Parts: sequence; C-alpha cells; structure tokens
Amino acid sequence: MSDVNNIINKAMDEKRKALYDHEAKDMLSLVGLPTTRYRVVKDREVAIEAAHEIGFPVALKIVSPHVLHKSDAGGVVLDIGDEDELIRCYDLIVDRVKEKVPEAEIHGVLVEEMASPSVEVIVGATRDPQFGPTVMFGVGGILTEIIKDVSFRVAPLGLDEATKMMGEIKSHRVLEGARGMPVVDKAVLADIIVKTSKLMLENPGINAIDLNPVIVYEAGAKIVDARIILGDEDDVERDVEPADDLDAVLNPSSVAVIGASSNPDKIGHQILKNIVDAGFSGPVYPVNPRGGEILGLKAYPSVMDAPGDVDSVVVVVPSRFVPGVMEECVRKGVKGAVIISSGFKDVGPEGAELERQVLETAARGGIRVVGPNCQGVSNPVSGFCATWPLISQVGDVAVISQSGSIALEVPSFLVDNHLGYSKSVALGNKSDVDEADLISWLGRDEGTRVIAVYTEGTDEGRKLMKAVRGASADKPVLILKGGKTEAGRKAVLAHTGSLAGSGEVFEAAVSQSGGFCVGSLEELLDAAKAFSMLPVPRGPNLLVVTSSGGAGILSSDASEKAGLNLRTLSRDTVDRLKAVLPDFCILRNPLDLTGNALTEPNMYGEALEVALESGEADMILVVFGDPIPDTVELLGKVVEKAEEKGVPVVVNYLGGADVQKVEVDALQRNGIPVYQTPERAITALGYLNRYRLNRNDLGGN
Repeated sequence: MSDVNNIINKAMDEKRKALYDHEAKDMLSLVGLPTTRYRVVKDREVAIEAAHEIGFPVALKIVSPHVLHKSDAGGVVLDIGDEDELIRCYDLIVDRVKEKVPEAEIHGVLVEEMASPSVEVIVGATRDPQFGPTVMFGVGGILTEIIKDVSFRVAPLGLDEATKMMGEIKSHRVLEGARGMPVVDKAVLADIIVKTSKLMLENPGINAIDLNPVIVYEAGAKIVDARIILGDEDDVERDVEPADDLDAVLNPSSVAVIGASSNPDKIGHQILKNIVDAGFSGPVYPVNPRGGEILGLKAYPSVMDAPGDVDSVVVVVPSRFVPGVMEECVRKGVKGAVIISSGFKDVGPEGAELERQVLETAARGGIRVVGPNCQGVSNPVSGFCATWPLISQVGDVAVISQSGSIALEVPSFLVDNHLGYSKSVALGNKSDVDEADLISWLGRDEGTRVIAVYTEGTDEGRKLMKAVRGASADKPVLILKGGKTEAGRKAVLAHTGSLAGSGEVFEAAVSQSGGFCVGSLEELLDAAKAFSMLPVPRGPNLLVVTSSGGAGILSSDASEKAGLNLRTLSRDTVDRLKAVLPDFCILRNPLDLTGNALTEPNMYGEALEVALESGEADMILVVFGDPIPDTVELLGKVVEKAEEKGVPVVVNYLGGADVQKVEVDALQRNGIPVYQTPERAITALGYLNRYRLNRNDLGGN
C-alpha cells in the first residue's frame, strides 16, 4: 500500500483536504477498483490526443485545489462528441472557472471517458465518531442526498455482508431488472463495497470516500466520479474489549449503604429498606456518621468500621463527599460501587472534576462503578434491590437503561404482564460501567433470557459491537436508541458523511452484530415480552385466525412490513377445515371465522387443531374480535400442542371493555401473550423471526 500512502502524503504536504479526481482514481486503481479511463492534460492539443486515445464521447473536468464543487464553478462539461466540440469546451471551462473563482490555481483539465448509461449507485465510506470506518451503499446520481435510500455497515465486512446491503435499500429491485433496467452484476458491486471498506480501514489518513455514481452493468461496473477527503492520521479509533467483571455490582455477597438514613423520606432509607425487604441474603451494613441503628441493623460511622468484608457499596451522599468515601472503599477492599448521588458531570465542569477524581480513585482500587447520578441496580434473584421503588418479581428479562425512568418502566410493564425481570441497571452518567460491559456480563447470566437496552449513544462503538455479537448467539439483545443527532460529523464535503447521521450507523452496527434496534419504547416492551414468553419459530410462515375481517386486513399489511409470510393454505388443509368449520367461514389466510364466532367460539380450537396438524404454520396470531369469555379454556390444549411443536402463539383481544380486561389478564397469567393490536402482535413475532435468522448467521443454539 506504499503507493496509496504516497498519494495521501503528497496531498497532505500540499495542505490539501481532498484528493484531485485523478489522484482518487489512481488510488482506486491501485486497490483493484474499476474506474473510467482518464488523463490529466495541460493544453488543448494534449486534450485532443487524450480524447482520441480514450475514445469519444468524453467529459472535461477542471483540476484545481480551489474548486471542490466543479459543477457550481462551471468546471465540468459532459458528453463531448468530437474534436471541434472538445476545443470549444476546453476553453469554455477554463474561462468559466477563472470568472467564478478568480483566485483558483488551475493545474490542468481531466479528460475522462463517458461511461454508457445503466443503473447508478453510490458506494461510500466515512470515519464515524463512535464506530470508526463505516461503509455506505445506496441509490446514486444527483438525487442521492434527496432520496437518501442507503444502507450502512461497519468495516471490515465480507462479500456476504456487502450483498445483504444491496437487498436492504428500498430500491433494491432496480438492481434486479425492474422496469426494463438490466440485472446488474452484484458480484462486482459487492467486490467494490468490500474493497472500499478495506481502503478506508487500512488508511487512517482517509476521512471519507464517495464513489458516485458507480454505473453497474450486466457484466462489470465503472466508477465515474470519486471524491476522497483526507483527515488526521492520529485520529485512530479505539478498539476496546468489554470488561464484564461486574459480579460485585450485579450480584454482591455483602453490601454497605453509605448514606443510609432513618428518615423514611430519604433515598438512603428507601434503598436500605428495599434491600432488606427484597431478602438480600448477605450482610447489609448501613453507614451513617451518627451510627446507631436503622431498620433494626447496626449502623457504622464509616465503611471502614463494618465488621466484615464489603463486596459492594451503594453511595447516597452529597457529591462533595463521594471522593473521600471512595478513598475509604479502596482501603476497605470494596470491589463494586453503585453511586446514586448526583452533582457530577451532569451539572457542569466542577462536577466533572469531582467525577474524574472518583473514577481515578476507583480505578486505583479495582472498583467497578455504576453511575453516578443513577437510579441504581436491582437484582431480584439475589434480593440486591438497590433502587427505588421496590419491584421484586423475578423473570428472565434484563434491563439496561441510561434513563432511570425507563429502567423502572420496563420491569413495571413486565410485572403488569405477569412476567418479571432478572436484572435492572440504570447507568446515569456511565462514568465507568457502560452498556457493552453489562451486555457482556448478562450474556453469560443463566437467569437472563432477553437483554433490553435504552441508550442515548456510545463513545466506544466497536466495544458495543463485540458485546452484542457475543451475547446474541445465545439470547436476543434489543436496543432502543434515543438522542439521534448529526453532531460530530467530520466529512462535511462528502455525501457519505451527511447521510450517516440520525442513528443510521448505530442501527447498522447493532444489526451487523446480531442485535436489534427497536423503533420505540412500545416495541422494546412488546419484543421483550415475546422473547420472554415464546419459542423462536422454525420459519417465517404466519397463520392468522380471526373473527374480525378488519383485523385480518390489518394483519396482512403488518405481516409484509414485519417480514413474515402469510402462506396460502394447501388444498388438503382447506379440505380438513371445511370438515370441521361452518360454511360461512372464509378459508384462507387470514382465516376468518366471522362474527359468528361469538356464538360458536369452539371454532377457534377446531381451526387451530387443523392448522397445527398441517405443519404449515410456523407461528400463529389469534384475534378475538368479539367479547368472547373463557378464552384460556378455548386455547389451553392448542397452546400446549403448539409449545410441543415449537410454534409461538400470540393473541390480540379486541372484544369488549369488561370482558376484555378479565380475559387478557387470564391469558397472560397462563403464559399466553396478549397484544392490544394485531400490528403490535405481528411486529413482536417479526422480531422472533429475525432473531431466528440472526442466530443461524451467528452460529447460536
């Protein structure tokens, strides 16, 4: 790659932030990327010679360090068909540029092959602030930034991943011969994406690459325009491993509450009480300068006075005292700290300095820190419920949240649905322990089946990717990202940089690692419930059994969006349904029992028995469109059989207010998940199906 470095170094020596067109194409050729033919010339006569060598028609483009947007300065002429036109256009673009950019130094004119028209795409790369070298693929040409039909991946990536990118854009059918367009050479296009990824990854001096348009043919492709933006070679991304030594903060053997209070209105009292009430099995040491007794436990003036080892501390004292508290914790041999106290970087520079002192001390003593400025940690399995209020119902969904409110909302939702949670961690300022560390630890936690995350971003994207990939082979990782922003984009001169904002790269990185970025808090809750209660389906085929025609139509629309297949019922299955159902039933998928199901509810069980025996349904949605009572009895045996066959069954109960509340509660108590709308039910099933595909790719169980 020494020749590539030479091109970069030459431009940097000349204090340029971008390569000339011909330099960019020289670099692309060096790494085996197909470009149009070109020559840089200094006068008309050599331009004529170059055009004959390349072959008409040709394009002319000005070469100047002061003209980045050539079209705006009149420095481009396309489709020049003969020698006379070339002579006229050569003078024209030089005169235009001199008029519009008088200070421009003109280093020559690029004579370039005019590629024959075909499908136009863009391949780009940028250096994302969180994830490093990142590749983009999408619809190319002059409408790229208007259409914004693009897909992202974090480098490096292989040919399989590049091919997936092509299928993710909304216009993917254009690549497959839609509306008279050619079926393009996807193998060549995948190779271009991979080599662009490699070029970006191996050359930290490159900040962004735009190949737009890349014209793709039935055989081969040509890169018509190439823009390469340079950056700071010292700005190299950190590649950090998740540190999952978190037993002391998630499952400690003993705990001290520093700032414990006998005043029931104080957080220090509430947290101590919750730990006691939740049945924490190890020693609990209240720490209060006054000593005495709190909640029947002897209180100690300092953590140093606690008679036994202290594995973890919960700190609830004013921020100015926390550095001193941490010094004592180091001397005591504490291994974990949950710092509830606020007043650190959340309040400004002075608080940030306090936080730095706390972290420096903690690191010296090998103490892992959750927080500060957080709502704490809850492990209902061990009774370590160091938060408020107390929610102690054990389940298998782990919750990680940068927001204390969401760290409370998800367990509350699960308990309301007769489920529970395994761990809940509110990260607050994320000074030490972050989402990646927790995902890695929870990936090994036997009591956790699902990991649900709310975050506003990460400073160490590749660390997060490693954690998600490590956990996702065995359990789903669901991430809701808030605070989407364009901030921090460096490649302002490149399409790729401007299109890589608003969370697209974050979502692509999570997906690439086997996790899921959900679209809303509602989706996070619904998907977590589905993964907690249901098996992963064997395939994408969904059967909808409904007594509401409208709900059936909504289900059809939602299924396509969720990537599920409403498989047409086979002739044999239809014949068997005819034998057990009345004539008024509409025997297709969705299978409409009509409003008569209100008076003949046994039709649900009969229809579902046939469906399960047929083996044609990988998952089932049952819609009760009327206030039908005793639905648990109707579905009980069928659901048992479905569980044996590994077929998830979900319910949408529309019914009526009084009956609905009773029936929904009964269904949930009996392990049958109920969703308020058919769309929400199908979206949740869609996540189950996507996890099936991800797990196959990741080699999970």
